[in-house]
Amino acid sequence: MSEYTVEKTVMIHKDEFAYISHPSICVLENGDWLAAFNHSRRRDPRMHPPTDPLFRTLLCRSSDEGALWQAPYFAPDFDWSGTECPGIAQLSDGTVVLTQFRFGWYPLGLAKKRRAVGEPISIFLPERGWTEAFTEEEWGRSRHTWARGYHGLYVHLSTDGGYLFDQTVKIDTGNFRDGYTRTPVKELSDGRVAYAVTEHHPPSNRFTYLVASEDKGRTWAPPTVIVDDEPDRVFGEPDIAEVAPGELFCILRCGKRVFLHGCRSKDGGRTWSKPEITSLDGHPGHLLILTDGRLLCTFGRRKAPFGIRVALSADGGRTWGTDIVVRDDLPNGDLGYPTTIEVAPGELFVCYYGQESDGVTCVQGTYVTLR
Repeated sequence: MSEYTVEKTVMIHKDEFAYISHPSICVLENGDWLAAFNHSRRRDPRMHPPTDPLFRTLLCRSSDEGALWQAPYFAPDFDWSGTECPGIAQLSDGTVVLTQFRFGWYPLGLAKKRRAVGEPISIFLPERGWTEAFTEEEWGRSRHTWARGYHGLYVHLSTDGGYLFDQTVKIDTGNFRDGYTRTPVKELSDGRVAYAVTEHHPPSNRFTYLVASEDKGRTWAPPTVIVDDEPDRVFGEPDIAEVAPGELFCILRCGKRVFLHGCRSKDGGRTWSKPEITSLDGHPGHLLILTDGRLLCTFGRRKAPFGIRVALSADGGRTWGTDIVVRDDLPNGDLGYPTTIEVAPGELFVCYYGQESDGVTCVQGTYVTLR
């Protein structure tokens, strides 16, 4: 087991009138830290993005390694509502890439008209949840005054360090039903920008697949399949890491099961092994290659003791060491979706969301030192 020290925890953003959650974080080439996370109104009971049409993305910046955080701002702009969890990354040419999946949201009257001309539309029925399989007579039984449709999978590109996102590209997902994951793109050793996502229109997810760009996110090649769901295993929220030149490891959430699964490609993402269960007891996972070559996975634990954990692998994700407990004192399962940055060799900052003792959900970060 690695020796480590868990240092202080800092608040990145908290708003007693809002629900702040599901962060992604990166280190920019100028040393700034940039965090992206969800923002919506605070509801009781709480709603996550697949149900709430008001979610937008906020960006928050620190220029002093997390000690102080500037006022957040909406990205790519205020009009982008109805989005899922964002990912944020900076590429080797300086481009900052914000990834977003966006649902289409409609008031019920408009949704009826769109469904009538063939658009797939879901409503939330009390006993079935979100479903496209409903009769015309069931419109009146919708729990919400809104319905859900499709919009697309997008990358927003910034050339000024994430202040202005002035180019938006919709990724062509081919025959797949859109796509989503909660982690950012990854730049590979061959120069490609790769993005692993899963079809996302719950509950009809099926394929997890990879898209790649050879021009820093401006255009994207057709998708290739990573995994097709099985009757007893439904995968989602993937993340990838290049553990050796051309060898990619993918971590996968597996439905309501607790343990993460992993699969591997040795040909740059063209073909993949069958997913296998890992020893990582939590979800979903974020992967990071450390400067010493080890692979780190960060994940949330939504059962007692509630908290955030990381684990290390010295063999590219084939085996994992004992969990490092970052937090085990959070009050409930309204937590998780952590991502980690390495500020200096062995110096980590783990970014996540969780609820405070006053009941307000917010985005926080904890410093961890590996020795």
